[in-house]
Amino acid sequence: MAAAELTPVEMAIETIVTVFISHTGKEGRVGTMTAATFQELLRLQLPNVMKDAPSLEEQMRALDVSTDQELTFEEFWRLMGELVRTLWREREGRKK
Repeated sequence: MAAAELTPVEMAIETIVTVFISHTGKEGRVGTMTAATFQELLRLQLPNVMKDAPSLEEQMRALDVSTDQELTFEEFWRLMGELVRTLWREREGRKK
């Protein structure tokens, strides 16, 4: 990215990409993460958000559209989208 100061949304995107990359390639193919690595990422990075979410196995089944037991960035991004939608719905519900 450019040397200019990032906006909050740009920083959030940069952080998501950086966290994903830091967890990939530990096991399995480069650029993907296995179920064990995915579980570690959830435990470390989303402990509060994921505490009421379905089990890891259910998350992997729902996200692993390629059914290879490894998550690509696109599959991981789907989880982020679902989490953002859930947060938005909760906040919208509080306004009413």
